[in-house]
Amino acid sequence: MAVSDMQTEAILGTTLADNEPLKLLEQLSAGLPAATLRQFKRATRLADADVAVLLQVSSRTLSRLKGGRTRLPAVLSDRLYSVASVYALAEAVFGATDRAAAWLNAPQHAFGGRRPQELVATELGRAQVRALLRRIEHGFLA
Repeated sequence: MAVSDMQTEAILGTTLADNEPLKLLEQLSAGLPAATLRQFKRATRLADADVAVLLQVSSRTLSRLKGGRTRLPAVLSDRLYSVASVYALAEAVFGATDRAAAWLNAPQHAFGGRRPQELVATELGRAQVRALLRRIEHGFLA
């Protein structure tokens, strides 16, 4: 299991079948435990409003999801996993949660002055952030 895979599990607070994609798809289709949402929020230190934007849900929906459910819907589980994997990659690249969070919240020249956190809400944005993180990881200037 890669370092960022282990960090994704830590950010979500659950065991994932990262090294077996078909099993991971089954896990996400069944819905992640609702506790993963609370753990993600704790691990990333994001406000509810920021988490709602990243997951593309309303604040009211986010509150409901954190409340009574035992499992998250499949679509939201997939999105949460994808967002958490970007945060995990940032932690792996920068070596610490605080440094990763600072980078994700700082305007980046490569993104036209936009903050990576703003881009993580969409798959295309996540791909762009991952690509930049991998360039940084391999020593290329961002």
